[in-house]
Amino acid sequence: MTFLDQSDRTTLAAARLFAEHEDGTVVGEDAGMLMVASVRPFLRSLFYSSARRFDRTVPAEKAIAALQSFGAEHGQKLNLWASVDGDADLIAAAEAAGMARGIELEDMGIASAPAVPTPGPEIELAEVRDPEEADAFAEVHRALRIEAEQDPETVTHFASHAVLLDPHVHAFVAYFEREPAACALALRHEDSAGLYWVATKTSARKRGLGALVSAAAVDGAFQAGAKSATLTATALGAPVYRRLGFERFSGRVRYSF
Repeated sequence: MTFLDQSDRTTLAAARLFAEHEDGTVVGEDAGMLMVASVRPFLRSLFYSSARRFDRTVPAEKAIAALQSFGAEHGQKLNLWASVDGDADLIAAAEAAGMARGIELEDMGIASAPAVPTPGPEIELAEVRDPEEADAFAEVHRALRIEAEQDPETVTHFASHAVLLDPHVHAFVAYFEREPAACALALRHEDSAGLYWVATKTSARKRGLGALVSAAAVDGAFQAGAKSATLTATALGAPVYRRLGFERFSGRVRYSF
């Protein structure tokens, strides 16, 4: 199985898990597409108000029509996230339908557990095992939303107790001077894992905390039986993941109406 196939499987599982635990969010599957209508549409994320292909045998034109129909039904314009290398036909169909090309991210994978850095004396690394640690995880993301003048409650889409304490989720929080400073989660699906929602508070950056929580989360998934892990990285995050041993296997491009 390729990294692309593994990435599809874990990201689809993550999207279903996040939506399952947020009242009002709707997930649809049609024409080889997984589509999410978020109760709190937010930015242009892989998970909020988004669509991703899971069956490439379905004609691309049917997939785009399903995306449009689902979005209209729920009053949202969905963002399509397509693989640069795996979805050439879908990209062509999206452009033919008038969708605009947006940001391109990097799909990356690793086939062995990364080494977890040793935290400094002022850093404490904790696995999320109870509601208090789950709240600390959410606090990191809420702080960034507030800083950006965005709705902090949008983090409930992925940072609820139900999600973070799910037995397939390996979530970690790094504390700097006893305050939650960085976090990440890996979702294990069968023998693959996906790394998601890595964040570091602005005041705690440049200390290697993003690499620390990322490596810990992925290592946790490997220790539980995962044989590979994938992620989708921004240009800012990609060098961090390369240092952990991840390698690019495709691009991931956003299309929107």
